[in-house]
Amino acid sequence: MILHSAAGAAPAEVFESRQWSPGQWSAGRDRLASRGLLAGDGAATGAGLALRTSAEKLTDELAAAPWSALSPQEVTRLTELLLAPVLDIVAAGLLPHQSTLGIGMKYDHQPS
Repeated sequence: MILHSAAGAAPAEVFESRQWSPGQWSAGRDRLASRGLLAGDGAATGAGLALRTSAEKLTDELAAAPWSALSPQEVTRLTELLLAPVLDIVAAGLLPHQSTLGIGMKYDHQPS
């Protein structure tokens, strides 16, 4: 989450819903910085961006398998079935107002 925030997915404050204490967040930043993944200003370094790129590509690949097993019609039906519960979850305020998912971000870092 820290590296995801440092890469620009969302401000650190948005991740407060994840219940990390300020001390835990700070300790995590220190660990990432000691590994060369965060710069002194808290931004992701080239190595940090490369790690995020590889993690995002892997999760995309792993998440695609169940969807690829469905026909287009089955995907449409599943979407229809899930819409009401998702809207209920959003309406209940269980999710942060700003997404922590980094939807729309491009993790295409190329090592220099």
